[in-house]
Amino acid sequence: MEVSNDRSSNEIRVECDRRIKATLVVLLVWGIVSLLHWQPQTQWFMVALTAILTIQTVRMLISKPTSPKIEGDVNLPKVSILVPAKNESAVLTDLVHNLFHLNYPTTHLDIWVVDDGSTDETPPTLGKLQTQFPRLQVHSRESKGGKAGALNAVFPFTQGEIILVCDADAQLPADFLRQTVPLFQKKAIGAVQVRKSISNANTNFLTRCQQMEMSCDAFLQTHRIAAAGMTELRGNGMLLRRELLEQCNGWNEDTVTDDLDLTFKLYLIGTEIEFATVPAVREEAVTTWKNLWYQHCRWAEGGYQRYLDYYPQIFNLSALKKIDLWFFLLLQFILPIGLIPDLMWTIFYSHHPVLFPLQTLLGFLLTVSFIAGIHQLQNLRGWRLILATIQGSLYMVHWIPVMIVVTLKMCVKGRRSEWVKTEHYGRSA
Repeated sequence: MEVSNDRSSNEIRVECDRRIKATLVVLLVWGIVSLLHWQPQTQWFMVALTAILTIQTVRMLISKPTSPKIEGDVNLPKVSILVPAKNESAVLTDLVHNLFHLNYPTTHLDIWVVDDGSTDETPPTLGKLQTQFPRLQVHSRESKGGKAGALNAVFPFTQGEIILVCDADAQLPADFLRQTVPLFQKKAIGAVQVRKSISNANTNFLTRCQQMEMSCDAFLQTHRIAAAGMTELRGNGMLLRRELLEQCNGWNEDTVTDDLDLTFKLYLIGTEIEFATVPAVREEAVTTWKNLWYQHCRWAEGGYQRYLDYYPQIFNLSALKKIDLWFFLLLQFILPIGLIPDLMWTIFYSHHPVLFPLQTLLGFLLTVSFIAGIHQLQNLRGWRLILATIQGSLYMVHWIPVMIVVTLKMCVKGRRSEWVKTEHYGRSA
């Protein structure tokens, strides 16, 4: 009981701290935007900020990513593959078959599925799969702490030097481990995130746009690394050194997005994260706007939450990583919340919007990233490429209300959002 009370007190403290920080950021941003409107002579600040961010944008876009090199034969380490699964009976059979047909020595594979309090056919499905694949290991538990809790629960039982985390709907090429594990030959690399691709991209407009979003994201991540910036773990298809995961005390169970949280923790202990465009891990996209809204609100909340949680530790990062970090904080999170007072001043006082230069810069960055990412990874050309870029750019507009709603909600409600499961339907979908 005493431990439970301590935990509750800590959770309340963390929630309160997040709420205060989020509120202070919003008030500061609204105050600065209002000052820029009220005192026009201060708008030189926006000109200077836009100029600095433009230099970083150009620097990032012209940086040339290099493909990670695998040199000669390597001693293949043991790999533990962890699959957290809550009510995933529709996709688990395909995934387990996939994992046991990877081109990697079976003696060097340690495959675990965590039945995270499933109430569907997941338990009997796993029982049948264990009969078919005796080396499959299942850890059953009562659901608590979400995906991070499931991973932490099974981690002490694993044996691999490298940990691969896969979502239940993942589909991996046979040579997945052969192409990714050798990247850890470079001692500076503590984690590898592979590109994500959409397995049901042809379902509707929404799934096609999510495929384009993944291509855009892959382009941005590789160019961030090329500019000596940061990249981000994406949860599905991420590989980690066991020793570094232990140093980070596992996955954070008090966050919405454990992968984004772990990204900051890894950089703060001084390691690097590699992003590989080949191979790709395939996963199912959500098929309705309602599910997309819930999913992206969770991603946005987790992305912003980590800035609040790890301030001021992030000032300990190298100069170029700090520049990269603040660049995306300003354009991704600060700009949307600043649009509220900017729009109010523009409507009620007939002012020109002071944030227009930053909006233009963000639009330019996304357009170039969409064109390049779709061209490189989806092999589109000509009018098909232009049409796809227009569709993807229009689709990305939904991130503005997502960011605004999430930021304001965090000011009122410090407690993290409840997890909403993404339904998976398997290859028959």
